[in-house]
Amino acid sequence: MTEFAEVSGRGRENGNLDSMPRISHKTVGKKVGAIAPNEGAASTSGIVSQTASGVLSGSGVLNARPGSATSSGLLSQMVSAEVAREYLEKVADLLLEFSQADTSVKSYMCSQSLLNRLFQMFNRIELPILLKILKCIDNLSTDPNCLENLQRADAIKYLIPNLELKDGPLVDHIHSEVLNALFNLCKINKRRQEQAAENGIIPHLMNFIMSDSPLKPHALPLLCDMAHASRNSREQLRAHGGLDVYLSLLDDMVWSVTALDSIAVCLAHDNDNHKVEQALLKKDAVQRLVKFFQCCPEQQFVHILEPFLKIITKSSRINTTLAVNGLTPLLIARLDHQDAIARLNLLKLIKVKFATPYCPVLTFTSALRNYKL
Repeated sequence: MTEFAEVSGRGRENGNLDSMPRISHKTVGKKVGAIAPNEGAASTSGIVSQTASGVLSGSGVLNARPGSATSSGLLSQMVSAEVAREYLEKVADLLLEFSQADTSVKSYMCSQSLLNRLFQMFNRIELPILLKILKCIDNLSTDPNCLENLQRADAIKYLIPNLELKDGPLVDHIHSEVLNALFNLCKINKRRQEQAAENGIIPHLMNFIMSDSPLKPHALPLLCDMAHASRNSREQLRAHGGLDVYLSLLDDMVWSVTALDSIAVCLAHDNDNHKVEQALLKKDAVQRLVKFFQCCPEQQFVHILEPFLKIITKSSRINTTLAVNGLTPLLIARLDHQDAIARLNLLKLIKVKFATPYCPVLTFTSALRNYKL
């Protein structure tokens, strides 16, 4: 924090603080009293936004460069590192408090100047203060009206590097706030999902999931959304073993349907090299898909039929491989399902099976005979 002390001292030397108009307590009381009730939130939030922005920029905290005249140390005696840290923490507390207010207050906080300064502070402040700033960003991301402003300020680019932090008692909390904010930003927005992939989020998500981290539930929805983002994000998924993670999630009752849908999307956008198809033709992958169809709980069964239909329609090789590995009898056995939509999708699956040139007809004949059709 020596830099903050030196820089704050330089700010005072340049008269940044002295040049500001001094307002007496009486004057403040009069001005506040003059504000109409319906303008109170907007005026207060505007003052806080401008004050916080002024404290961060006017003191020179964000503009100093190591080794420059600003950090010469001549004025470091005026403000100790402890005092500088205390003021910075108070500013963070104020920002955190206002980030929990209503939409009008949050919209004032989302000014580009304030957001840019906050993001530039990420790699310059101690972890306890960083955590408060991240909580502030997370709170802002919960408001749909703030998402565009956060995107314009490159929030995703600045948030993801914080996932690289490894040591420290607050690291898990920092990761949690970052993942929550990223989820809010990337939800139902392919452009932001693609931006997250471009900035290297996928390896971090894979690490949380493969290490069975407590943050795994936060990482899973983001990883599943990556399949829907762009060709680049799907390519990164394949390169980092994302398909294997999707297949392993078929054993998870909560995420199995979402994972199957992500697999179907990846296959639907498979390129000319057919790398996704080759991965799904492996013995382990085929067995996982057949077992999942066989053991799928009744309440989820209706939702898995469409992804399966997409998979076997896209690839005749996967269609044939699944058929000879036991999927055909399972399709026939489910034709008595109570749900009409489920029966319709099952018939569509059977139709695709018959339409495949290399599909073993004998398998279907025996299965139909057993079902007495």
